[in-house]
Amino acid sequence: MVMPFDFRKHADFPNRFTSEVERQMKEKERRDRQTALIFALLIGAFAALGILLVMNSNSRVGPKDVSDCSSVQPEAARLACFDELSRHSKSEPFKGAPPAELGGKK
Repeated sequence: MVMPFDFRKHADFPNRFTSEVERQMKEKERRDRQTALIFALLIGAFAALGILLVMNSNSRVGPKDVSDCSSVQPEAARLACFDELSRHSKSEPFKGAPPAELGGKK
């Protein structure tokens, strides 16, 4: 016995298949856009972090004041601390002082 097959019942299969494929493609596109947005936000966050690090990298490490050097115990280390402090000092030299070195030459 052969079972009758009703073609009219399954005639909309291509339409159902197409709509299912379109739904899946839209879902994939939505996921791809979300992934791209997250990736762009991460890049922006890392760029902001890099800018902050670069801005803070100009602070120099070392003595900032005479009191920082006065507590150093070994005399040679204390003198080296004062030398480092004077090297980075922005104060004007006293009258009659020799001119500062320019470009590594006297």
